[in-house]
Amino acid sequence: MKGVLDIKPFHLSFVVPDLEKAREFYVNLLGCTVGRDTGEWIDVIFYEHQITIHQEKDGMVAKPIDHFGPLLEKKQWSEVLALLKDSSIPFVLEPLVRGEDSENEAGKFVVKDPAGNLLEFKYYNNYSGTVAGNDK
Repeated sequence: MKGVLDIKPFHLSFVVPDLEKAREFYVNLLGCTVGRDTGEWIDVIFYEHQITIHQEKDGMVAKPIDHFGPLLEKKQWSEVLALLKDSSIPFVLEPLVRGEDSENEAGKFVVKDPAGNLLEFKYYNNYSGTVAGNDK
């Protein structure tokens, strides 16, 4: 995917009921790295993007996010899929591959993090055709 488009990292911030469970999932299970850590929130490098996860407290209530997730290369998508299966993480949407062995091949699956946020992991063989404003 790199080099196809000049994509800048995004930032997403959300509140969870248990920061340590979130750290366990994103850092220890998925292998993401921690940037800043205040004890009340952590920055996590989530597949080259930044998510900031806040501990729920007065005035900051955890609300599950409908869904978000990374667009990965097929190899990395398959590795994350195997990791989640090996860790017995249940799938909300079972892994699905469309157009297998074609230029339009694409895969996705959805899991929940410990706070109930839906994470959708995707890959596309032809990534450049999936971006809004691209006429391909």
